[in-house]
Amino acid sequence: MRRATLHPPRTGRTCAETRLPSPDSISVQRAAGAVLRALKRHGAPANRLTRAARAEPLRPSLAIEALLAAMRAQFGLPEPAADELLRPALADWRDAVGCTDPLLVPADAVGPTGEKHLPSWCAPLVDAGVVHLDGPAAVDGPRIVQAAWLAVVRESELTAVECFPLVFAGRYGSGAASLRIHLALSPPFLSPGWRGSVCLRAGAQRLDGSRTPVRLWLGSPASPGSPSCGVAGEGAVTWSMPRGASCVVADWPEGWQRWAVLRVREGREPQSLWDLPALWRARTGSAPEAGLATPVSAAAGTLRLAVDIGSTSTVVVEEDSAAAGAVGAKLLPQGAHRPTPSGFRRLGGEAATAHQVGCAEHLLAPGGQLPTALAAPAAAALTDLLAGSPEAVDQLWLPQAAGAEDGGGPLLIDRFKSPDLLLLSDWLAQVPAAAADRAYVSRTLLEAFAYHLGRTLALAHAVPLAAPEGGRWTLRRPRLASAEALLTYPECAFDSAATQPFSAVYERAAAELCRGLEAAWESAAHRLVADPAAARAARGRTRDDRHSIETYVDFGGLTLQVTVHVPHSGGRPAPFIPGTSSSFLLGGERLIDAAAFAAADRESRGALRDAYRATARRWRGLIASGGRLHGPEADRHRAVADAVLDIVLELVRRQLEGTLRRAAPDLTALRGAGVRLYLLGEGWKLVAMDVDDELREAETLRRIEERLQQAPLLIAAPLQLQRMTKRRVCEGALRVRAGDAPADPALELQGVDVASGDELRQRWFGLADAASAADPDVLPHREDAWWRRFASGSDSLLRVEQWFSGPPSTSPFQTGLLGGNLAFDARRPVLKQWIDVSGPSLVALRMREKLQAVPTER
Repeated sequence: MRRATLHPPRTGRTCAETRLPSPDSISVQRAAGAVLRALKRHGAPANRLTRAARAEPLRPSLAIEALLAAMRAQFGLPEPAADELLRPALADWRDAVGCTDPLLVPADAVGPTGEKHLPSWCAPLVDAGVVHLDGPAAVDGPRIVQAAWLAVVRESELTAVECFPLVFAGRYGSGAASLRIHLALSPPFLSPGWRGSVCLRAGAQRLDGSRTPVRLWLGSPASPGSPSCGVAGEGAVTWSMPRGASCVVADWPEGWQRWAVLRVREGREPQSLWDLPALWRARTGSAPEAGLATPVSAAAGTLRLAVDIGSTSTVVVEEDSAAAGAVGAKLLPQGAHRPTPSGFRRLGGEAATAHQVGCAEHLLAPGGQLPTALAAPAAAALTDLLAGSPEAVDQLWLPQAAGAEDGGGPLLIDRFKSPDLLLLSDWLAQVPAAAADRAYVSRTLLEAFAYHLGRTLALAHAVPLAAPEGGRWTLRRPRLASAEALLTYPECAFDSAATQPFSAVYERAAAELCRGLEAAWESAAHRLVADPAAARAARGRTRDDRHSIETYVDFGGLTLQVTVHVPHSGGRPAPFIPGTSSSFLLGGERLIDAAAFAAADRESRGALRDAYRATARRWRGLIASGGRLHGPEADRHRAVADAVLDIVLELVRRQLEGTLRRAAPDLTALRGAGVRLYLLGEGWKLVAMDVDDELREAETLRRIEERLQQAPLLIAAPLQLQRMTKRRVCEGALRVRAGDAPADPALELQGVDVASGDELRQRWFGLADAASAADPDVLPHREDAWWRRFASGSDSLLRVEQWFSGPPSTSPFQTGLLGGNLAFDARRPVLKQWIDVSGPSLVALRMREKLQAVPTER
């Protein structure tokens, strides 16, 4: 019995080879043939175009007249218009039809079968079957030579096609030889069911390593019948190709563009004409995935996915249904050690440097997490996005994985989750206009990031399914029916001014996420889930019901949010309040600044500013790309970690005690209850930066447990600690159903005794009243013992912006970072206002004090 062999799909040919001439094509061929009627010799039959049949090429002057006649018939142009628009592009070079415009021949040719070195307006003649290209172009000294055939009908009543050889030639720009060109197509598969935009991205780099961006234009070929469409940019450009009628090409989706033109907008502006189906076949070869996925899967697929957008990283958990059909693939499958696809198929250029211009095939996803960042070829692309340009969002992309170690790369746009976080980014200095309205910039970048994330997810889900059927590989498009996106959000204000909550901002970002998903899915809906609700749903099962007081501590990049939920146990009085919540501008990014500030003052007091920036960048680089502290920095880190845990857990303890004091003053309703502490956010990992990445999570939890044993949150109250990673929070969000969120809004405690003058006005466990008058006379009461110990008796400390406002030769720690008097708004919690202003300086002071006990390296 013979074993069946699976055959790959047959490689398709160009439209000139696969389709019969249409009536319109015959009229165009007859117009070109009318010019050649006086020619004595006969042409070769269309089915016998061999190298031996290539006789003496047509005289260039005669070939030019035939080409112009064909174009006049193709587009119905009068002769004067054709002479004005088309004739200047061709020249009689005696041995060839010369292209007057310089041609783009980069140092690394994109593909010999895909690059067509002839005027771009000749592309319609190739589609019409008038011009047949004979093999790839060849370099002949300073010229590029392209052999071709001119297919004409010389008889007025017959349709016999004769083919005459001709030669195109052109000179390539000398400057183009010093460029490296990249080209990529999205989606990375051929599917007529793709609903989203079809994007072609081209990038250029200089071989000399110069950072001067190359000015480019990418678009459709010139045509007298319609204006060419395209996009201009620097470094890299992305063209969202319009759908419409195009030449019928075998194994190429109907409506997709066949031709593309790249022009370098420097010097004489050399350009290159690309045949995209030929480039695709040259890149993919005979792999089954290279074919056209026409059949559709019978069973419809559904998907639910949860997204947690953090300050520095984003996690996605995708959950398909066992009772529905299959999706193509998942973008970030848990436990699958494979590269994360970028949604682009590289058609040309080196893989090692493709990520610098957005043409790489894999995303940067360390540890299965995507950086919360966007990449742009230049600052101009970001400026266009902020100006509201409709095409600007396509010019950005998610950060891609590097093919090799190098120092180059695109402009990385990160830390845009909130307006206050923007101030900690390095790219903001390159776009001065972005600092004018930071709330608008943050919202715009969040929405752009969500759209790109949704589109990349859709590209992964829509990957065709390859299956053996009938001895061949068959590609089937997954039938993607409906997707539901759950976006987790923090229950706090979007900015320090508390003008709007995060939920309002994330609502628009979730809509953009669904817009990206709808590129592949028939329908996509979204729902927001609060972080505490997601963490509660993701908690581990326990038989101990005593742990009923739930405390959620979300230690993020910018904020530290503490939320306490007080339950109502059956048979006991209901608590006076259901819970409280406080958000402090004291997240991981602020603590990195404080640690860098304290360490720089201790080690490099004479060069405080430079040492501070270098230390902060090094720490942020370790968090973004992985790694650990070494040497003296690792030895000093335990002191830094102790200071972080001291302040964070002190605020958690204060919030918990105040909530219980307010909810059940005599504690009868909560007698015997324990505390379940949920640790959310990536800021907790700052306490273990001196250990390797794979051990950091476990070491962080060990150090926190050790500290809580030394100083419990509540005396004699059992504690259960649960670490909620981003993935666990997302998994919990998938379990939260609509209507599960608590109906009562969380309340805010004052946190300290509030006084007006020397008179006590409100106790520290009192509630802030947003409807009260903005009394400017309130301040922390000096008799509050906890406050005196916590703030070391200072009215306020320096803001972060004031750290370097003094003389460079004087250490700001000499004055204790004192900030002087501070007025408070009575409508907002006083402790929160003080922490938002003075918190980083307080952390820096405590770190500086603990670092004094660590020996200095000499």
